[in-house]
Amino acid sequence: MSIRQEDFAALCDLGYTEQEAGFVYLVAIHSGYFTLQQYLDFTGTKKGWSVHQFTEKSSRLGHLRSVSCAYGTALYNLYSRRVYGALDRDNLRNRRRLSTELIRTRLSILDFVIAHPELEYLETEADKVASFRSRFAIPDSLIPGRIYQGMRQPSTTRRCFVDRFPIYVSSSSKGSSAEPTPVFVYCDSAPRSLLYFITYLRNYEHFLRRLHRFELIYAAPSATKFERAERFFHGMFEESSAANPRSVARYFRLRRLWEEEKHDLLTRPDRDFLRHGNQRYRDQFWESAYRKWADGNPGSMSVDALLVSRATASNWTFRTYLLPHQHQIFSTGSGQESGTNSPEERSASRSECCSTEDSRKHF
Repeated sequence: MSIRQEDFAALCDLGYTEQEAGFVYLVAIHSGYFTLQQYLDFTGTKKGWSVHQFTEKSSRLGHLRSVSCAYGTALYNLYSRRVYGALDRDNLRNRRRLSTELIRTRLSILDFVIAHPELEYLETEADKVASFRSRFAIPDSLIPGRIYQGMRQPSTTRRCFVDRFPIYVSSSSKGSSAEPTPVFVYCDSAPRSLLYFITYLRNYEHFLRRLHRFELIYAAPSATKFERAERFFHGMFEESSAANPRSVARYFRLRRLWEEEKHDLLTRPDRDFLRHGNQRYRDQFWESAYRKWADGNPGSMSVDALLVSRATASNWTFRTYLLPHQHQIFSTGSGQESGTNSPEERSASRSECCSTEDSRKHF
C-alpha cells in the first residue's frame, strides 16, 4: 500500500512519528477502530512501550476515545475530525460511533489490511465507483448502493459500497497479457451464521455477474464456515450447476412471450422470474445468446452448450483467508471509558455498553 507523501506529512504535523502515522492512516481509512494488539501486529513487535506512548499521545491530542472491554482489552476509536480533515477525509463515517457488530467487522477488516500491506486498495467510495465505471464499464445502476433519506424531504442520497469491505485490483497473467481482476474481500465476524455473507452476495450478485472476471476472498477468524461459504458461492455463481440450464431455458421462453406481447400467458410467478432474469442475464453475453436463440429454431439451440461457453468466457474465483484474531471482546456489560473527551461525551459513552446482546448500543 502506498500512502501519499502529503498525507504522511499531514499526520506527522499532528505530532506522530512516521510509523505511528502509517498506522493512523490505515485505521482512519479502513476501520476507525483498533486494539493494542493490532498496533503490535502493524509494528511487528510482541511487546513494547511504544504502543502505550502512541495511545497516550493520541488520547492527549484528543484524537482517540477508548473503552475497556472483555478480557481487559482496550478498544480505541479514532474519532477526531482533525485527523480525518488532515487526510481530506472528514466525510468518512469511520470516526463515528458504531454498533458492536459493526465494530467487530471493522476490526476484522483492519486485521486483513495489516496482514496485506503490499496491496493497493481502492480506499474510498469515490475510488471504487470511478474504477468500476472506467476500467470495467459497469453502469452506475449496477454498482451496489443504498439510498439514504435526507433530513429535508424529499432529498435522498445514494451511497455505494457502504459495507466498506476491502477491494483491490490485481493483474492476472493468464496467456500473453495481464488482465486486471477486481478482488473483493468479505470479512465475516459473525460466530456461526452465514446470513450476513449470504445477504452480501445477494446484494452484489448482479454487479458481480456483469464483471468478466473477479475473485472473492472469504476472510474469517475461524475455518468452521469456510466450506459452507464456498458451497453457497458456487451454488450462486457456478453457471454449470444443475438448475441453471432449466433456469436459462425458462427465462428465454418467458422473455419471448413477453416480447411477443402474450402477457396473458404469464402467471405472477412467471413475471417475478422474468423480472429477476432481466437483472441476472443482462450482460452482453446473455443478450447475444438470447437473440441467437430467438432468431432460430428454439428446439435446436442447446442451453447446455451456452452454459459451457459461458463458463469458458467467465472466470470467477473463490478462496478463503484465516484472520489472526477472534475479537471476542464484547461479552461484558459496560466498560469504563477513558481519554480526553468532555464530561458530556464521557457520560454518554458510559451508557453505551460493549454487549452483543443489544446491537443498538454503540461505542
